Amino acid sequence: MKIQLSFAVILVLVVATAVATPDEASGTVIAVESGDVFDVQINKSDFRTGSGVVTVMLAGVKLPPAESVEGKAAKEYAENFLINRTVWLDIDDASGGGRDSLGRLLCVVYLEKPDGGINLAYPFNGILVMEGHAEVDDSEDNEFDTTDWWPVWVLINEVEANPQDYDEGNEWVELYNDGEFDADVSNWTLTTAGGSVVSIEAGTIIPAWGYLVVTGDGYWLRNSDEMVVLRDAEGTEVDRTPVLDDEDDEDYSWSRYPDGGDEWVYIEASPGEPVPPIELSLGTISDLIDDDYWLRSDGYCPSGLWDVSDFLGS
Repeated sequence: MKIQLSFAVILVLVVATAVATPDEASGTVIAVESGDVFDVQINKSDFRTGSGVVTVMLAGVKLPPAESVEGKAAKEYAENFLINRTVWLDIDDASGGGRDSLGRLLCVVYLEKPDGGINLAYPFNGILVMEGHAEVDDSEDNEFDTTDWWPVWVLINEVEANPQDYDEGNEWVELYNDGEFDADVSNWTLTTAGGSVVSIEAGTIIPAWGYLVVTGDGYWLRNSDEMVVLRDAEGTEVDRTPVLDDEDDEDYSWSRYPDGGDEWVYIEASPGEPVPPIELSLGTISDLIDDDYWLRSDGYCPSGLWDVSDFLGS
């Protein structure tokens, strides 16, 4: 078996697109009352905000009492994260005037990226939950779907470029959703080094920790020097495989190990199922390349996620 690999993986967070309007209004946070309530000096106004200072209440989250140790920690976190920062407001259209019973503007709050764009990867509401300062609260009647706050982790998990017997129409690529929420991969594409492009049908959902086996017509995967790139519906690169060879006509494929992991192994094919134990593999990337080439991007993220320390500055 000939094995040739050059490794370059770009793993990014792809944000599940939701019906939202994160640019209805924007402003600068000038005071924090609690982890989920703060004052914003409006810069870009909406008819519900006016042009002065508004008090914003985060929608869809529940925090500990403000005077508790946990509540004070949430306030401190919000102060460190938000004070003097520009935020963008998606105002609740289901509430009267977009406000709660105390007159606070009920919002999902998005942060502004250093380049001036809106960061859609995580709203601040979701950040508080992920950092352990809040819980999701879906009890209120508002327009927001809290499941849209979480990233979608979809990876190319397995490639069978040279299946046993006939290759034509039998080659496949397996995708894996390495996240706890279902992922909509409608109109995503797989592009190969040989120039083949396979589109995923609209309405295709990969369940949490589930698999999707993608097939194509004809001979769309090469047996040598092949690489597959996954892109979302907007054309943003989500993931790519190593460059690999699979020249033996057998029931073995290249697969991540474990599912969604960094290691790639040449192992018995397992379409739509967990990868077999690594002891059964015939070769691994680690056998073939130096550790210096293990690349898993922590800083590059076309979809907009950034390192919080970079955002906050020194």
